Amino acid sequence: MGIRKPSRLRGLASGLVGGLAAGIVWWAVELGVNWALGGVVPAAFARTLLALDAAAGSGGGLLVAALLGLTPAGVTAPALALGLCIVVYGLLGVFEPPGMLAEAAFVVVGTLAAVAGTWLAGARRRGLVVFLQLTFVATLATVIGTGSIGEVQSTYFAFGQPTGAKLVLLLAALPLAGVLVDRGLALALRDDRLRLGCEVAAAALAAMLLGHPMRTTPLDDGGIVTAPPPPPGTPDVILVSLDTTRADHMSTYGYERETSPNLTALAADALDFTQARSPAQWTIPGHASMLTGMYPSRHGAHYAGETGAGPLIAGRRRVFPLAEDKTTLATMLRDRGYSTAGFVANFANLDRAFGFAQGFGHYEDAPGLLLRPMPPAVRCVQQFVPYFGKQPFRSAAEIGQAAVAWMDRAPAGRPVFLFLNWLEPHHWLAVPPYDHWSRAIPDWKRWARKGLFTHRIPVHLAPAARDFIRANYDGQVARMDAALGQLIAALKARGRYENTLLIVTADHGELLGEHEQLGHGGRMMYEGLLHIPLVVKLPGADHPRGVRREPVQLVDLVPTVLAVLGAPIPPDVQGQPLLGEVTHPILAEEDVNPEFVAHYGAVYDRALRVLYDGPYKLIRSSRGERLLFDLATDPGEDHDLAAAEPERVAEMERRLQAAMAAMPLSHVAAR
Repeated sequence: MGIRKPSRLRGLASGLVGGLAAGIVWWAVELGVNWALGGVVPAAFARTLLALDAAAGSGGGLLVAALLGLTPAGVTAPALALGLCIVVYGLLGVFEPPGMLAEAAFVVVGTLAAVAGTWLAGARRRGLVVFLQLTFVATLATVIGTGSIGEVQSTYFAFGQPTGAKLVLLLAALPLAGVLVDRGLALALRDDRLRLGCEVAAAALAAMLLGHPMRTTPLDDGGIVTAPPPPPGTPDVILVSLDTTRADHMSTYGYERETSPNLTALAADALDFTQARSPAQWTIPGHASMLTGMYPSRHGAHYAGETGAGPLIAGRRRVFPLAEDKTTLATMLRDRGYSTAGFVANFANLDRAFGFAQGFGHYEDAPGLLLRPMPPAVRCVQQFVPYFGKQPFRSAAEIGQAAVAWMDRAPAGRPVFLFLNWLEPHHWLAVPPYDHWSRAIPDWKRWARKGLFTHRIPVHLAPAARDFIRANYDGQVARMDAALGQLIAALKARGRYENTLLIVTADHGELLGEHEQLGHGGRMMYEGLLHIPLVVKLPGADHPRGVRREPVQLVDLVPTVLAVLGAPIPPDVQGQPLLGEVTHPILAEEDVNPEFVAHYGAVYDRALRVLYDGPYKLIRSSRGERLLFDLATDPGEDHDLAAAEPERVAEMERRLQAAMAAMPLSHVAAR
């Protein structure tokens, strides 16, 4: 073998340095676009992304330089490496194309930008600085274009993406326009470094003026409480909401997988309500009932029912928030001298803009990791590690640790009210070591990459796909239960467990393929959505324990807390203390989600009301549908008895109408 020529080594070194520079520039632009489009990238993940981008850029630069051989006359290796590295890096995105040939367009645009930029850089013989400018403006424009697509895809509903002329504009015209602008500035500013600085400053200014970064700072009043401290020995109150958790997938309630050993241990030291139901099937009305003791028709926080009917919140009008005139448990306890704090994982629906921060002296509602758009390097890693970078919310363990840390620094002499919301089961992939059930499913990586969740009804799932969905759900429930164990251990270590009123429940459940439906919100109100866990550990050494099988609801939590504290129950509260007999009707409600109707059709265009009567359950829709189930003999709700028992249907419907008529309806009437 001959000795490699020095020019060859210089070319490889130039390619390495040029590619590394391209990766770093790309990383900086990705972070800027994420910030401008409302993404949240914690420092630890930003460092991981930098390492990925730098590795991709360096590898791409070396590859390009190696393929080119000796540097062609008049064109520098850094210029070629930087330009073609855009193409190499862009190709990483083809692992998970967003559709409509967007990734192919990205590669074509990258190629055009590389060719044009290489020619211009060679003509001016400016090398690294000139091409850094071209790379910056072309990359910035391209990432903004793909970022706009990522913004659409990262919404909760994932309705679609730009098509046709708009797609061409975003992925073709913008990058080429960026190169032309750079060339135009070259005529006015002869100093290349000055021009690069101006372009970076202009990009930053545009991001600040046109972007909409997400608020991540907690609401915090510094612990100010105007009420005097309650008597010594007043118990702490901790309410834990297991978002999207159905009772029948918890081992506490007989499920075959050991998903909730810590809840089971807590239930042995508490009152365990096996027949608890949510009055709603999605986050906002469920939590509003949990925190006010009112049904959705009274507290008014629910779907707006019609397009454009609700107030503008986060750019959308689909929801009526919890109004300021509705008193929350946090407000009630704050006015009794409690220090109050809320820590929520469900940043999309428990944001302070929806009214859930009322009464909390400290409220954290920021996401954990929210990528807008998804970086190609992250997509690439996800092909091998499917859960990498996919969880946008803070984990239950992180929220539990934050809550305990706040409790440690809360003012002495006052009890605390902590509200914790955990979100793991909300159709996200399980992470190690809680993914052992999903890894046992044949071809599990294919299902993990496929993205099985959909709002469409009906959904037809292969048996293995349904098994994978349930295994992931179970793993996420187990992960959340582990955080519950950590929270209880922290309370015991601080000597605060015994004198704490600790309530663990859920806002609603989740359908996992039953009745050809997935998810929650707008689905038919089957038991997978309404039957929830409820464990209440009362304060004191001699508190009551045991299994309670009478039907109860989330609206009963507020009066229970107030009864334990010896406080009066406000007249608007519709629930009853769980320490006595619960006699109110067991109801559930769902209004029309206009966005679902617009995107998924008439199957969502109906309001739903539910009434329980012993083992019988009536579901009534605003379209005239009536479904009757006997849960004692048909827990899967497979056999509709409405046609066979018309008298029972009529009697239950009369009772349901009477119960609904007793509620003042907020904003819109049930149809």
